[in-house]
Amino acid sequence: MRTLRIIAPLAAVLTLGACGGGTPADPGPPPDTKLDTANRAGAQALSLGMPAQAVRQYRLALARAYERDDAEAIADTAYNLALAEIRAGDPKAALQTTRTTQAELQRRQVAVPAELMLVQAAAAYRAGDSATAAAAAQQALELKARDADTAPRAWFIRGLVAAERGDGATLAQAIAAIGPGKQADIQADRQELTGRAALLDGNAGAALAAFEQAAANRQQAIDYRGMARALALAGEASLKLGKPSEAAVFYLRAGRSSLLQGDTAAATPQLKRAEELARQTSQAGIVEEIARLRKAAAEKAPVRT
Repeated sequence: MRTLRIIAPLAAVLTLGACGGGTPADPGPPPDTKLDTANRAGAQALSLGMPAQAVRQYRLALARAYERDDAEAIADTAYNLALAEIRAGDPKAALQTTRTTQAELQRRQVAVPAELMLVQAAAAYRAGDSATAAAAAQQALELKARDADTAPRAWFIRGLVAAERGDGATLAQAIAAIGPGKQADIQADRQELTGRAALLDGNAGAALAAFEQAAANRQQAIDYRGMARALALAGEASLKLGKPSEAAVFYLRAGRSSLLQGDTAAATPQLKRAEELARQTSQAGIVEEIARLRKAAAEKAPVRT
């Protein structure tokens, strides 16, 4: 499996990388053209920002992997499918995909990859199931991962859950476990958790600085969902600092990015909050921009017959 990058509400906002095939040391069964073609098509669709198409291709690939009775192909393709389902806005389907695959591997007495448990944690967090997210992230930490980034990603999810629960001790543990890094997305993970810890401590100024840094690093990592989440968190911190006009701008930036990504679940409350604050602070330009965005989105929406 290739590099994992979790972005989530990631809200929790999560960016993960697709899996490859077997290693030279363990080539497994000979190549299957149908399986490989579907996997390549899925990867291409995902890279082009077309997750719905990727889901269709990876489902074809997964069916072929089961037809082939290839445990490694089942695990890798299920991982890819779950990733595509998360990006398509269906974390519950992704959670079911990972659970079904986990059960299949356990029946075969085949080790469950840590990376599969990590994407299960990401899916559960996106689906609002914090308990499952924390448990799956812990399992990912306990398993031997092929990917060096799996542990910090799992700690990120554990930290997000801890922040939601007001568990400062576990949150601090997660921040320490991730540690400073050179990768923009890893830095953003740590900065986001640092900001959440500052909010728990009542230090909104430090939280705002951390969230702005996280947003900048998410942008550098081309993790726009994570960037929008960090901007919304910066809006929350600005409100705690008694700066509603600045908060309105942060929420507008977050909501606009989310809307343009097609993430209406995130965009709707972000833009609503931006509009409320803009009206309170007499920022007519923001209200007009939100109206324009909503009109444009409505015009692009498919017509129901």
